[in-house]
Amino acid sequence: MPTQETLRGHEEPYSIQFSLFFANRVGQFKDLLDLCAESDLDIHGVSIVDSCDWSVVRMVFSDPNKAREILARHNVAYTESTVLLAVLPEKETLAHIFELLLRAEINMYFAYPLMLHHDNYPVMVIHVDDDVMASHLLTRHGLTLLGREDLADPC
Repeated sequence: MPTQETLRGHEEPYSIQFSLFFANRVGQFKDLLDLCAESDLDIHGVSIVDSCDWSVVRMVFSDPNKAREILARHNVAYTESTVLLAVLPEKETLAHIFELLLRAEINMYFAYPLMLHHDNYPVMVIHVDDDVMASHLLTRHGLTLLGREDLADPC
């Protein structure tokens, strides 16, 4: 079976998503943004799920190792998970991705867009229950997946 590759030929076309847990207080997210700016850590994607007492902020950073170091140093509670970053070259690509995943019985936990584009096309963060099978499926159907290395230098 051929090895799955990112745009630049690296193995494992995955990225790391951080799920950060915050008490739901005014200014928490701004403090996080300031911390990232001060540390020269680029945020490529963000999704916020809010409740009365807590918020979960899902983020994709340019440098996962640097993100780990900064979050640990500032005692920010977080978990990590692998995600797929799918380039959407056509309007109907998103529906096509979800159809492929559905037919393969791969569960999707969530999806949200990155704040950067690849060759002027949007990129979606997709978290599924089987990254390996989903990456094989999507690349076999001609979709481009980006990996950590591609985010570190998105040119």
